[in-house]
Amino acid sequence: MPAPTERHIFVAYPWSLYEDRVRYKRAYSSMQTALNVKFLFAEQRVTTGTVLEKIVEMIESAAFGIYDVSQWNANVTLEYGVAIGLGSKAFIAFNPDLTDLGDVPSDVKGYDRLQYRDLDSLSAAVEDLVVQELGTGAASIDPLEADRRELMNLVRDNPNQTVRQLTELSGQRKDYVQLLIRRSSSQLVSTGATRGTRYSLAPERPRRVAKRTGRNSP
Repeated sequence: MPAPTERHIFVAYPWSLYEDRVRYKRAYSSMQTALNVKFLFAEQRVTTGTVLEKIVEMIESAAFGIYDVSQWNANVTLEYGVAIGLGSKAFIAFNPDLTDLGDVPSDVKGYDRLQYRDLDSLSAAVEDLVVQELGTGAASIDPLEADRRELMNLVRDNPNQTVRQLTELSGQRKDYVQLLIRRSSSQLVSTGATRGTRYSLAPERPRRVAKRTGRNSP
């Protein structure tokens, strides 16, 4: 059994899940450079022993696997079962809007999973998982947090900027800036659409001050 490659991640998904398979795969691959990982996709259906051997090799060579069980596809189910049987780390991804919940076996319904409803939320969930599993070694420290805070300071000092403008101001790669923006969505307000979207810091909520009654405590 080969030693797993530290930053390779195996991905299994049902081909029939989305009309545009390239767009689905881009939900993962668009983050490869920013996260310094490589996603390995199972691009062949398991129809022969030879294909299964290739799948096993890919699973064994990855740090962990993500198995999109939406629609409870037979191939993905098999690949997930192979990973569990090999003792490989495996995470379930799942879109409840595209799956008959009655088809999901009861013995996996309670498992932790990356639940998503669109490809943007899938990307965000995968980002969090990669940082959680393949961080810098300091488990309590998010390796992206320092860069994220620096970008938020840049947005504060330069409000209403596009991703392209923030990329130029920060000196970071565009895909990395996009990743940091996604991780900072709760702190940002945006205007415009698509490539013309501009970002500013959201106004801070006023703190609530407890009212004093004027009575002394007993």
